[in-house]
Amino acid sequence: MPTYEYECKDCNKKFSVVLSVSEYGKAKIACPKCKGKKVRQRISAFMTKTSRKS
Repeated sequence: MPTYEYECKDCNKKFSVVLSVSEYGKAKIACPKCKGKKVRQRISAFMTKTSRKS
């Protein structure tokens, strides 16, 4: 599942949320520290995890 990174505009806390693609469109993201709803999505690196060793 994708990991989305956010930053709270109220307390400046940076945090990550793991959501499925279908949950992403419906989710109301809140800051885990101050419970504020003013969050913005941050640009982050794409990572993938596979079960096969290369």
